[in-house]
Amino acid sequence: MENYVTDLLDRMNYTDDRNMEAGYQSSDTISWKAHREAESLKDAAFIPLLISFLDKEKDKKKRDKAYFALGHLAKNTNDVAALNFLIKQVEKEKDKYIISSLLDRIAALNKPAGTDLHPLLQALKSDKWLIRHSAIQALNNSSDAVAESTLIELIDTSGDSHDITYSNSVLNKIGTLKAIPSLEKHANSRKRDVKASAKYAIEEILKREKQAADS
Repeated sequence: MENYVTDLLDRMNYTDDRNMEAGYQSSDTISWKAHREAESLKDAAFIPLLISFLDKEKDKKKRDKAYFALGHLAKNTNDVAALNFLIKQVEKEKDKYIISSLLDRIAALNKPAGTDLHPLLQALKSDKWLIRHSAIQALNNSSDAVAESTLIELIDTSGDSHDITYSNSVLNKIGTLKAIPSLEKHANSRKRDVKASAKYAIEEILKREKQAADS
């Protein structure tokens, strides 16, 4: 089993010189096929092996591939240990591209109430927009009220239209009636993306509330 994980990560990192040849399709490469294989992982027994690999591996490219595999495995198994490990790693990584990619993996995972979101909330304060925007989106699929409260505070105080747009988009998915007053402030923004994302968020929140009331 450990050999399989090592082999999969090696194939994900494999560079095929034929990529440069005319007419050669990316879907034919060893790496592309290995990434699709990683996306379909469902055996939770691989989780401790990937965590052990990440605890030891220093090469950032290999770490990035391992996060990709573990992120999809966590999504497919809904494993809490894998989720918590990935979130904690946000504070440990130093490369902004690795952190952003890691946050993108976390965004797709269900984060139940009580999940320690502190590393994600800290990443929201980054002066690097790549990390900040990914951190905002990483709060998607969060059931903890602190995620919504943090995004409301952000759209109330931020002067960055991109931060606001991304926050509105996440509130579109996790927001409640509590978020509507803050969203309404941006519904008439001169920034097209800010305005549209705020309106869509309000519509979706009201739709969810109506469905909940009718059920």
